Amino acid sequence: MIEFLGDDAVVGGQSAFTFEVIDKKRQQNDPHYAMDSFSSSPFMQVHGDWKVFPYGENNDLPIQIRNIVYSNSIAPGILNKKTGMNWGKGPKLYEEKFNEDGTLTRVYKTDPEIQRWLDTWDYENYIARCTTDFSHIESCFTKVIQNRGWRIGREPKIKCLEHVSPDRKPLVAGKKLSPTHILLSPLDEPQKLEVYPFFDKYDPFKYPLSMKYSNLYTFASSFFSIPHILGSIPWIIQSTNVPKFLAALSKNSINIKYHITSPKEYWDQKRDEIKDQCTLKNIDYKESMLKTFKKKMLKEIETVLSGLENTGKFWHSEQVLIIEGVNMIEMGWVIKVIDQKMSDTVNAQISIANKADTSTASGVGVHNAIGNVSDSGSNSGSEQYYALNNYLQTGIDLPEMVIMECINAALRANFPGKNLKMGLYHDETKRQEDMSKDERNLKAPR
Repeated sequence: MIEFLGDDAVVGGQSAFTFEVIDKKRQQNDPHYAMDSFSSSPFMQVHGDWKVFPYGENNDLPIQIRNIVYSNSIAPGILNKKTGMNWGKGPKLYEEKFNEDGTLTRVYKTDPEIQRWLDTWDYENYIARCTTDFSHIESCFTKVIQNRGWRIGREPKIKCLEHVSPDRKPLVAGKKLSPTHILLSPLDEPQKLEVYPFFDKYDPFKYPLSMKYSNLYTFASSFFSIPHILGSIPWIIQSTNVPKFLAALSKNSINIKYHITSPKEYWDQKRDEIKDQCTLKNIDYKESMLKTFKKKMLKEIETVLSGLENTGKFWHSEQVLIIEGVNMIEMGWVIKVIDQKMSDTVNAQISIANKADTSTASGVGVHNAIGNVSDSGSNSGSEQYYALNNYLQTGIDLPEMVIMECINAALRANFPGKNLKMGLYHDETKRQEDMSKDERNLKAPR
């Protein structure tokens, strides 16, 4: 009987193994997700004369990444920490200024007029969703909605921004060889497709409804971003398979603890005894009678040797001495404990899981000290401090540029004279020895 544990672990009889289905068009040594999903076909014909540019082979690469990541024990936590580090204290308005020594600084400000506009829609939730999308696929989709004043001659303004989840599978399309529109199904009408032109941040009021795909450019990928986590997918799968393998091993392993040896002479003697009993009872002897006796005998031994509740019980058998010439041979039952070396198998799987965890953290751009994964035990406080400080110095600006692209374009369009941007505020990181006793106590604003 074959039993599937998840999509890629199988148990059958006394075996447990993992497998991967290899597409015929792929080479055996190709990575788990072949990059031909981004290059084999630039577009496919769909929905009339629209040429659709798929994000992955079936336009479902984000869904595949989601399913693999959230079936793993550590990948969601690492990506959540990355999202938290990008988010910091959340979105705040700021103005960029140069100090007298030429240092560029941010001066965070409040603006009542802009805040009134932000309060008319859930801007923080929009930015939080875009931040989460960026942590997973280095991109996000946004619907840009204008107010209706332009219809009666009023000054046009962007009313709000709406996050579009990748699981809705937006279709990037164009009439020629370059994408110009996004096709999206309404939430309650999945069979229908609505057409949205690309949002133009240099002409923001060109369309009353438009959409924007904001992304971090990937080398040699003309439109879509190739998620950084893609290279870690095989390691994430290996890490996910380890608990499946151990569960299958525990359930289906032969798990032989004892090797019992019995002498042939013993069974020959028992056969003769059974034959004698059959003669006395005037019945025919059958070999199955000896087999029945064997089963009964072995069942008694099994009852004694198995189970924690059998402590204190014992089993007795006779030892026979046979003399052959000048040699004396012992004939009797022997029970030997088998060293199963299960710890070696389990430790090997745990080593694979540890390597997979560190590779996953590296693949998504989070230092092992921050992701709480390490081959050498726990990470020191100074190691975590320098890892976090380095990330805040070098890993924040590009994500913020992509996440805030649409909202900063809307701020420039709606409030052209303000010269304010929206950014993600971060406190300066400090080591414990550089903080006073009062500063070490958590005093988060509520």
